[in-house]
Formats: sequence, C-alpha cells, structure tokens
Amino acid sequence: MIILICGFSASGKSYLVNFVAKKFNYSYIHTSDILNQFANGIVEKKIQIDDTKKNDGWYEFSGLDDKRKKDQNFDKKLDKYLLNLIKTKDNLVLDSWTLPYLIRNDLNVIKIWLDGTEKVRAKRLSLRDKITFTHAQKLLKEKDKFSKEHFQKLYGFTLGKDKHVFDLVINTTPLTIKEVEKKTIEFLKKKIKWFFL
Repeated sequence: MIILICGFSASGKSYLVNFVAKKFNYSYIHTSDILNQFANGIVEKKIQIDDTKKNDGWYEFSGLDDKRKKDQNFDKKLDKYLLNLIKTKDNLVLDSWTLPYLIRNDLNVIKIWLDGTEKVRAKRLSLRDKITFTHAQKLLKEKDKFSKEHFQKLYGFTLGKDKHVFDLVINTTPLTIKEVEKKTIEFLKKKIKWFFL
C-alpha cells in the first residue's frame, strides 16, 4: 500500500508522514529532500531515499522555489522518479503535491489532503521556524501563490481546490495533532483492512 499525504505548506504533511510510517511500520520519503538532491546535481541512480530529511524549515530558505521557477524540469524529473519508484515499492508513505493528481484509479494508493487556514498554518510555521507571525504569513502567501500557479501551468490542476482526487480530506484547523493522528489512523486501518479482504 502507498499512502500519499498532501496539503499546503505548514499543514502538517511531514509530521504525519513520519507518524503514519512509524504506526504501520512503513518506509517513508520526504519528497522535498529528493527534489533538493536533484537540484544539487545528484544523478538518479545515486538518489538517497532512506532517511530523507523532513522539512524542519530548511526548504523555505533553500532557494529551491527560485530554481523551480526558472526550470520546470526539476518538478517533472522528481514526479517521473517518484511515479517509477512507487511502481516498484510497497508499504511506503510520501508527502507529495502532485502524485495524488497524477495517479488515477489505483486501489493500492491512498490519498490524504490536510486542510488548514492560512492563519493557523502561519502560526505553526512561525513556531517551527522561530520567525514572526507576520513573516510566516508573508512566506505562506508567496508559497501558496507559487504552488497554485506552478502546478496549474505544469499539469492543469489547482492545488487546494481540486480535492475530488483524495480519499480523505481532514480540516486540521480546529483539531489538535492527536485528533489529526486519530482521524488518519482510523481511516487508514479501515481502508487497508478493506484492501486485503
């Protein structure tokens, strides 16, 4: 089973990837780390997928979005790599903006979207990165705008709007971390049990 976790920046994707992987004893991949490896010139054969680094604030200051704006091949290269990877791997949890839209009608793939208001996400980002709330909100506005426009241009979907492709949508705004964990695990247990019937 492949589990894809999606959502805007600071929605809790990276945390949930690690939590779900640990709970089900699955492997995990933080895809921004793979993107960073590609951006640093690492060839596909040497890409490291074990113990990928989750975004603890490094991404926002990495300059990767500038590289992605200049060269759309970064995203396409990453997506092609990940699509090939999940054909050969199983019991894997990934965070991804694009894969839920690029993979259609695959019963072996579960797709989860984490919703959250900009205000709540900015609060999380400010705490995580130790920056002011105003700065966090500014970063998110820019990142969300870029992500929506970028993927609309690349693949024709509107991130955050086209949610029909997801098996589960969780509004994290009014929930605690524990409540998000509980909702996710309850859903996954039912879904995985059904899959193996």
